[in-house]
Amino acid sequence: MNGEEIETRLVRVEQRMKASNRIILLFALFFFAVSIFEGWAIHRLVSQQTLSLRRLNIVDEHGVARVILASPAPEPMVLGKQYHRGGAVSGVIIADATGTERGGYVTSDGDYPNAFLTLDSQGAQTVLLLAEPTGDTLFRIWKGDNGSLTMGVGDNPFLNERQNGNLVFASPPNNPQSHDPRPMLR
Repeated sequence: MNGEEIETRLVRVEQRMKASNRIILLFALFFFAVSIFEGWAIHRLVSQQTLSLRRLNIVDEHGVARVILASPAPEPMVLGKQYHRGGAVSGVIIADATGTERGGYVTSDGDYPNAFLTLDSQGAQTVLLLAEPTGDTLFRIWKGDNGSLTMGVGDNPFLNERQNGNLVFASPPNNPQSHDPRPMLR
């Protein structure tokens, strides 16, 4: 190999090295730009302050919705059959493994925005804590018409006990809620 061939080869090697260096520099700039963009995107996700949804279902391993956060909440499901709720509500609904609604923490969506905390058996409400927008409150536990205890504070505090649908105790006697024909309040 003579000097001219060596010089030609060295020039080619230098050209290839320069081209390789340019390509490496372009890749480095590209990956740097992508890293900056991805970092910014991750920062936006991490620093997001609100998530706006109409409904979020938390499901078990079988796909059954066990916790529903919704506005409005869906109609109640009891043992595979859908029923009508007395009025639209929004909030958190809990369900058992069959998908049967077993309670919730909701507010009514109508003209009179009550707040409710309820616990249900499979098919019937058994515990109710109610806060009215006026400040009146009510707590009731019951099992169908077998019996119920209802207490609360409206204009005055009251406590009512019923057995088999009949009033057996009312304090104060003849309080307005003891005569209320609505099943929720008696």
